[in-house]
Parts: sequence; C-alpha cells; structure tokens
Amino acid sequence: MILLYIFSFIVMQSNAQKSMAFCDDYIEFDNEYFGKFISNVKLSNGADAILAEKRVLIIDEDLNILSSVPIPKTQTHNCNWIFKQSSDLFFVGCQKNGEGPYLVAYKGINQTHYSQFGDIVYFPNLNETVISVSSILNTIFTVQSKKVTLFTLVLSASDWSIKTTQNVLDKNYFTMTSEINITDVAYESYSQDNMSFYKLIVVEFTWGAFWVDSLVKNNIISPIRNGLINLKGFYSPYVYNYQSALIHSTTQNASQITINLFHYDRNDISIKVVYVSTQSTTINTLYNFNGQWASWGKPIKFGNLQGILRRNTLKQSVFNVYNIIIPPVLNENQVAVTTYDPVDTFASPPQDFPIYYFNSGYRVVHSIENNKLQSCDLYNYKLEME
Repeated sequence: MILLYIFSFIVMQSNAQKSMAFCDDYIEFDNEYFGKFISNVKLSNGADAILAEKRVLIIDEDLNILSSVPIPKTQTHNCNWIFKQSSDLFFVGCQKNGEGPYLVAYKGINQTHYSQFGDIVYFPNLNETVISVSSILNTIFTVQSKKVTLFTLVLSASDWSIKTTQNVLDKNYFTMTSEINITDVAYESYSQDNMSFYKLIVVEFTWGAFWVDSLVKNNIISPIRNGLINLKGFYSPYVYNYQSALIHSTTQNASQITINLFHYDRNDISIKVVYVSTQSTTINTLYNFNGQWASWGKPIKFGNLQGILRRNTLKQSVFNVYNIIIPPVLNENQVAVTTYDPVDTFASPPQDFPIYYFNSGYRVVHSIENNKLQSCDLYNYKLEME
C-alpha cells in the first residue's frame, strides 16, 4: 500500500510539474534557527508572516527575510495559530495539552520589523482544547469542538488584554437538542442600511453548517440571528461529514459558500450553498474530487481563485487551484451550476504543516518541505484568462 501511495504521488508530482515550469527556485530557511513551518498570515500586499517552531519570519513577496521575532513560550506549549488584527498588529496563539491557551502580540515598528507588544495574555475562563483562533476587528474567536466562544480584544497605546463576553455559539444558541461538533468557522463582511455586519458560517461535522448574522458596533461584533444550513437533510439517506467553508460573496439575504465534505472512504467533494432568507437554502454541486487525497485545512481565495490543499496518509500534499467565477448574488434565481477542474496543481513531499497562500500577480507560495518555500506563476490560469 505504501508503494502504491508513493507511486501515485510520483505520477501526480510529474503531472504537476507541467504547471510548475514558471516556479522560482525554492528557498531553504535555517531549520536550526527558525524550526519547522507551522502556519502563516498575510500582513500586507507586500509582506507575510510565517509562524515556525522557534520564530516568526516576516518575508516579502520574493520570499526574502525582512526580519524575524522570537516566540516566548515554555517547552511544553505548542504555538499553532497566527492571525492579524490590523495592518500593524498580529498575534500568535499557543496551548499545552488542553490547558488554558494564551496569545502573544506583535506590533509593527515599521513596514518590515515587528516587536513583542505587551505580555503574554491567557484567555479568561478557558481551559479546553482549542481547534483554532482567529479575529475580526476587536473580536476574537476560539473554535472548540462543541462551541465557538467570542472574546473582546481590549487595546491601549501601551498594553492589551482579553475580555470575556456572553456570546457563545453552542447547541443552546443554535437550539439543537443534541451536542454539536464544530470543525470550522468562516466570515465575510456586508453592509445593510448604512450599518456594518458580518456573516459567520459555523461548519458542523454532521449537519453541515449554521449561519450567523452579526452586527458591528464599536469595532466589536455581536450575533443577532442565526439558522441551520441542513446539508444532512439535503443528502439523506447518504452520509457525509463536513470539514470547512469558504464564503465567496454575501449580503443579508444571500451568500455563496463552498463547503468541503467527505465520505467515509475519504473521497472529497465540494458543494456550493446559497443561503437565501431564513427559510430557503439552495445547494448545488460545484466541483468534485475523486481519490484518496483528503482535503486538509481551510480553502483559500484570491479574486476568482480558490485553492484547496489535499493530503494522503503519508502527509504528501497536492495543492489544487481553481478559477471559480462566482459573482455576488441577490436571489437564488441567479445561481448557476458549474463543474470545475483545477487550472494548476502543485505537489509536495511529506511535511507536517504545509504552507500555501496567494500573492499578487496571480502567484502561489507553497512549502515543499518543512523549511522550504517556493513561489510559482499561475501560468495555466493566465492562459485561461487570455
């Protein structure tokens, strides 16, 4: 079986090289100094932050190191999350074996250098395993298996803290009689009557997803209404499980969302969900992927481009890039069903935490080993645009 996986990876990698003719040479970063790559966040149009085991690297679009900062942590904590709060402030999140997680803040000194801002801050009254941490404005989300908890980020000129709120998105909030199993949260902003809102999509392992409309006031979001996107009922009697979501466009009454789902045999397909009002949800197949490469992590987007990373059991990676044209919708009559194939595919050998993101000029950056990055021109995409 292992030989079969390796053979299939070699074949896929050979095919992927056809679209990688315009890739730059990979850049190897000092593994002893930085450690293995873990995650990343885009800081600006010209700079990205790569979270590694020992330090955070600030790099430009050509993958040159602009600066780096250490991660203050104990030997027992794993720092797996990085997210941006504003153009000059980002956070790294760490946790030890389900104990209380904490955040480290980094503030920009200039366009290329950052320094630690304030002290390490633990989440108040939170001693559970956290799946992911992210932020909208001054609201922080901690995603746990049974709930999404909203915290408030309190900032001053010289310090910061985390404040507990009453907003917890759990089975009681969604009026579910049985326990829920949350796998992801996605969000996108929209405006209505000169007011700012965010649409939240909370992905649930069995049912599909919940939608939550949230009002923005004083740079903090507050949930105001919610509903269920019942994919379980749509696909019945077939049994699928739901992993992650990506919002392509949204208004108060209509959202175009792709949700990755998988079957017990690990075959992945992605579907398009259009939520229209509180009573109606339109669901269409957007594209399929067949094979033993299960999707891993969240889909990412850049304009019309959507990228999905897939991995096998040996941690070999295939990054598929789709040109998915989904215009904003106002009602379900505007929905068009289209099946897509990847416009570019990039393969990588085994690595623990693959890095993948888009840069300007329709280029994709991906890690080809635990400490090596490569930037590639999306040549096939440009051909399709011509």
